[in-house]
Amino acid sequence: MMWNRSVAIGAVVVVVLALLVYGFWPEATPVSVEEATRDSLRVTVEKEGQTRLRERYVVSAPTTGYLRRVPGTAGDRVARDEVLARLATLPSKVLDASDYQAAEARVQAARAAVQRAKEELAGAEASLQYTKEERRRLRRLHEQGTASQQQLDRAEVEFAQARAQYRAATEAVAQAKGELAAARSRLARNGSSPDALPSRISVRAPVAGRIVRVHRESAGVVQAGTPLFTVGTLDSLEVRADLLSSDAVRVTEGTPVEMVRWGGDRTLRGRVRLVEPLGRTEVSALGVEEQRVEVVADVELPAAVQGRLGTGYRVVARFVLWDGADVLQVPQSALFRHDGGWAVFAVRDGRAQRHPVTVGRRSGLRVQITEGVTAGTRVITHPGETLTDGMRVTVR
Repeated sequence: MMWNRSVAIGAVVVVVLALLVYGFWPEATPVSVEEATRDSLRVTVEKEGQTRLRERYVVSAPTTGYLRRVPGTAGDRVARDEVLARLATLPSKVLDASDYQAAEARVQAARAAVQRAKEELAGAEASLQYTKEERRRLRRLHEQGTASQQQLDRAEVEFAQARAQYRAATEAVAQAKGELAAARSRLARNGSSPDALPSRISVRAPVAGRIVRVHRESAGVVQAGTPLFTVGTLDSLEVRADLLSSDAVRVTEGTPVEMVRWGGDRTLRGRVRLVEPLGRTEVSALGVEEQRVEVVADVELPAAVQGRLGTGYRVVARFVLWDGADVLQVPQSALFRHDGGWAVFAVRDGRAQRHPVTVGRRSGLRVQITEGVTAGTRVITHPGETLTDGMRVTVR
């Protein structure tokens, strides 16, 4: 009886100890796992960019003049040397009161000069007629032997002088009339419409293509060098993107580029043509100074896209820095620092096992592993700081 009682008490003690051990035994840590796989891996840099014409021509006014209203609009096709606009002479400015009075005085003076020139012309004409008749009379007398040779020579000289004076008087009348017309033009306050002014210069298209932008459409006075049109071909587009200098150093001439999220249903392809050697400092939206570098890429436009994508459009440029076909890779979130290198936790027999690994290429969420694990190894993603080597884990 005493023996049975001791056995019962011992059994109770064993059960209590088992319950205590079970209650204080650490539970398995729930973790998320993902297998290391062999698949293609691409290292890319994405940045918003903007399309622009590879070769664009800004047509400017060659001289100061009155621009007639521009008939063309953006999108119109133009041929080489086609007239885009015409420049006319500048209209006269309106005179103030003092200038107007001075102009009237000049008109009156010019009228008087015309009248005087006409009078002088009349005198010169009379003198010419007289010397002409006198020369004819002396020639006849000289032939009859009545007049001397000296008298005839003097008559010839006087006729030549009278003729020269007549010609000079004729030119003086023309000059006076021109000065009168110039003086009257100063008083033309209500002259003809500016659009009726004579055209002097035709502005022509430098190349065949399309009018991309009309900078000045309305008629009016323009100064020399004023932009009037931008002309180019929309089938020769390039993409400009500003990369961080740390990304730009990895991009070289010829780097493949993919244009995505531009609004179409296909990916456009191209290649980097230029990485500018000069960087510039810009302040981000968070107030951080960044070094930016402009990268320019040529785009291959299929025929179906050439009429849809224009200049100044937004695209997302994906620069392909590296592309591998059969790459062992794990999630980026599985990596953690250990002893100055990288490591991952693999799940084996319900426990976490730490594996040092050698990291290769990185592409956003995926990382190339060159040494440390094999394909099919289940690695823990997002390992917490409390997770240690050999700890019991359970897969969620």
